[in-house]
Amino acid sequence: MRLGGTARLFLAGGLTVVLCHSVALAAARNVTNCMMGCNSQAASCQTTCLIPGTPPTGAATASSNANKSTACQLNCTTLQVNCQALCGRSSPSP
Repeated sequence: MRLGGTARLFLAGGLTVVLCHSVALAAARNVTNCMMGCNSQAASCQTTCLIPGTPPTGAATASSNANKSTACQLNCTTLQVNCQALCGRSSPSP
């Protein structure tokens, strides 16, 4: 992963944690909305995980398919789980 991609990954990860915490606190009475917010943020995070591919030698096209960064995908999933845990902790107990 390039340096710019790594910096963007850490920035997105930090922002997601902050947003998840805010969502968890704001939606303390509605766990479903909080969880959906976590899912939405995770989906947005995962869209940043594509790395431009390199065209194969002698290819007929000038570009190639993008590849997904496994480390980035794992980071997004970890942030999603942490966000959802915050939702669960902030929900009122019956």
